[in-house]
Amino acid sequence: MDDANQALAALLSRARARDAAAAEALVAAFYGVVMAVVERRRPKSVDAEDIAQEVFLKMFQWLDDFRGGPRELEAWLRRTAFRTCLDHHRYQRSRPEVRWADLSEDERAALDALGRGDTDYSPAERAGGRELVELLLSHLSAKERLLIEMINLENRGLEEVSQLTGWSQINIRVRVYRARRKLRRVLSELIRNHESTGPEPG
Repeated sequence: MDDANQALAALLSRARARDAAAAEALVAAFYGVVMAVVERRRPKSVDAEDIAQEVFLKMFQWLDDFRGGPRELEAWLRRTAFRTCLDHHRYQRSRPEVRWADLSEDERAALDALGRGDTDYSPAERAGGRELVELLLSHLSAKERLLIEMINLENRGLEEVSQLTGWSQINIRVRVYRARRKLRRVLSELIRNHESTGPEPG
């Protein structure tokens, strides 16, 4: 064990013994690890600091039963931060009906481009595409959304996602397959709705 890990192990031992200074130092040592996950995974309407505090509160509630070292604690904190963000996504989840009339002008431009099969998008279509992705993701469950973001938008590998979430790679594959199928269905509904109503008069 290197010097840094030895120091963290000593802090961990003292924090278990209810040493307040060690507990504060432990939070400081892992604060960046937790915030890196929270900033990326939290719902944008929830303060990152509030979620981080929840994660560290869970850590101290669980610390007496923890038998690993600093590396195991870091892995646990990453998973707990991810799952705490997941809980907040569940609380805020909504599935409004997707209607053409509710789309922004840029979203409509992006959808028109998709329907034409274009590959050379205008700036408005690219901006609308980003908005459209956000709209489509809002129709997934919290778990499905986070998996699609990690695998399809951030290009993370299955092994890395499995380590972060604690889910098996088979479980992840199944969830991602279902999520993609759901996204295709929602997108198809939007395109059909647009084709059946026709373009709005200028």
